[in-house]
Amino acid sequence: MEAILRKIIEGVSNNYGKEFFDVITLKMHGVIGADFTFIARLDREAYVSKTISLVANGELVDNMEYSLKDTPCANVADNSVCMYPNDITHLFPDDQLLIDMGIKGYIGTPLIDSKGEVMGLTVALYQNPIQNPEFTETVFQIFSGRIAAEIERSEYERALEAKVLKRTEHLEQALHELKATQSQLIQQEKLASLGGVVAGVAHEINTPLGIAKTGNSLHQDLLNKVKVQFEDKTLTASGMNEYVDKAVEVSQTVAHNLERAINLVQNFKYAAVDRIDDSAREHNLFELVHRIGMSMNAAFKVTHVSFVNEVDDSVKIFTYGSDLSQVLTNLFNNACQHAFEDMGSKGAIITVKGRMESGRIFLDVIDNGAGVSKEIRDTVFDPFVTTKRAQGSTGLGLNIVFNQMTGKLKSTIELQSPDSGGATWHMELPVSIE
Repeated sequence: MEAILRKIIEGVSNNYGKEFFDVITLKMHGVIGADFTFIARLDREAYVSKTISLVANGELVDNMEYSLKDTPCANVADNSVCMYPNDITHLFPDDQLLIDMGIKGYIGTPLIDSKGEVMGLTVALYQNPIQNPEFTETVFQIFSGRIAAEIERSEYERALEAKVLKRTEHLEQALHELKATQSQLIQQEKLASLGGVVAGVAHEINTPLGIAKTGNSLHQDLLNKVKVQFEDKTLTASGMNEYVDKAVEVSQTVAHNLERAINLVQNFKYAAVDRIDDSAREHNLFELVHRIGMSMNAAFKVTHVSFVNEVDDSVKIFTYGSDLSQVLTNLFNNACQHAFEDMGSKGAIITVKGRMESGRIFLDVIDNGAGVSKEIRDTVFDPFVTTKRAQGSTGLGLNIVFNQMTGKLKSTIELQSPDSGGATWHMELPVSIE
């Protein structure tokens, strides 16, 4: 007996789950000499038994499910060891499965869980009378505890895996929704930024167009006056000379302001493309910064900010211009809204410096304002961090900047803000995003 038990134990010592059930069923089947051996899990609500491992004539076969009604397994499910060495079908004449299989002998032992309840059963079926039923019962009882424990462990593991999978699905869904929200916020920021540019450019264009219109009206008045004098034959040489001098002056003013308006529209067109073109392409960094600065000229005037572009004009970068434009626009707006509120018109300056070094591009946006409050320096890139919530600020601008820089632009950004004042947003970008 000891050798038999050692053989079974050695066979299952390093196995778990389905492999454990198959191996131990095969081992027990081999030593008890049954025709069919199986381990089954009870489903009391459905009043059925589902085999976990089933061996027929020494071979593993497909598992099955059967009703407990009118079977000896129903007695086992009620926590009884059932042993019928012979004539089992006479005792259970309504168990058609036993009749069809030609079974004569039956041994079944319950499997008890950690709560003391019957969770399953181990069964041996014989097509001939059982010669040594006590031996089979002993083998089943010795290993029933280990089998029950493994069933509980396996079911707990599956439940845990299902719980982890469900939690993972929830997290993935939350992450998907977060990314969608982030993308939506970025698009909203882009549109808001573009809307601000449109308003600013419209204001800027109104000035040269207004001057050109006034100049054109003045020229019309001069021309009508000369026409009347010419028709009345009262036009003198001095009068004609006076008209020509004034007409030249007015024409130059009109031409200058129309050219200025054309340049503003051209800059706006490029700035708008920079903001909405999601493709990666090569940009001259100086020109990109220049266009963004020009498009924000109205905002700079309102806050009395001087804009200085000190980017090396030989630096070229292959990147997503719309995202980099959004980053710079947010940084410029952030400075205009927060850095200079106590300075009035006292020399507020935003300077952009850029250079290429060791195969990387270094870009700094520097302001000489009040600096960033100590309370938020370490969390300035976190969402909803703002000192202007009462004024309607959401605190998302710099968080969007950080996500764009570290995400799509594959770059880094850090704040340098000494206690003495001023702030530098130091960025490191790849020469090519590819």
